Amino acid sequence: MTRFILFAAISIAFANEPTTPGALWKAFNADPSAFKEQNNGKKITILATIADTYMSIYMTPVVSLVDKAGEESKVICVLPRSDSGKLSTYKNGEKVKMTGSFYSAHDEKIVIKQCQGEGK
Repeated sequence: MTRFILFAAISIAFANEPTTPGALWKAFNADPSAFKEQNNGKKITILATIADTYMSIYMTPVVSLVDKAGEESKVICVLPRSDSGKLSTYKNGEKVKMTGSFYSAHDEKIVIKQCQGEGK
């Protein structure tokens, strides 16, 4: 019960205040099912460092996020296809604030879709 209350508090914090890729990953690993249920479709704002940018196999622009340069990326932000031209404005190692809707979480990644970068 205590674990659930703590998780609920963390989920509410994600909805109202910026979080980090590491905090999202930690919350997901603590209780994957509850994390998915609590965040399904909700807006999440992330303060992070850009690890990489690329076009996915679905031709969507993707920004991989980490807490600090050199870490393995566990959180990706998928931009709308219409923002493909903006992908080149994101530079590896740059600090960024991204907001998007939680889409999915798996053993290897958390996916946030329809992301918008502040000031981009």
